[in-house]
Amino acid sequence: MIGNIIKEARKNQKLSQRELAELTGLTQTGISKLEQGVSGPSVKTLRRIADTLGIQDKIFTPEEHMIDDEIDMDLEKRVERRVETRLEARLEARLESRLKEDITHDLLNDLKTKIESRLKEDITNDLLNEFDKRLRIEFDKRFEPILQMLTRNLSCETDNKKQ
Repeated sequence: MIGNIIKEARKNQKLSQRELAELTGLTQTGISKLEQGVSGPSVKTLRRIADTLGIQDKIFTPEEHMIDDEIDMDLEKRVERRVETRLEARLEARLESRLKEDITHDLLNDLKTKIESRLKEDITNDLLNEFDKRLRIEFDKRFEPILQMLTRNLSCETDNKKQ
């Protein structure tokens, strides 16, 4: 009977039911019921107790060990696949986010460069137009009297020639 095997192994290791319960995560009452044969343990519970007491060989046959090992390996593979899938999804999301940030950053830099270039052109054009305007005003202001005087002199000469 499994209860007797558990009880004997526990006593050989000088553990109380309470100590075994703490080591396995079970209750002292649960351990007592198992040892008395009042209740039968689940495979998971039996595994915990057998692993804690080191009595796997006394409880499980070699075939059961192989089946459990295969089940454990299959479970590990499924867990690994789930973890890998989740990690891949997270990595893809991070890469996509990073790529969007990089593209946005590059586009903003390009736009900034174009705007700055356009502003420089506009400012340069405005300055040149303003310079041209002031130059004409200054030219007219300084040379208008000279032009008028020359025009008068030419008119006078033409009038003198006619006479």
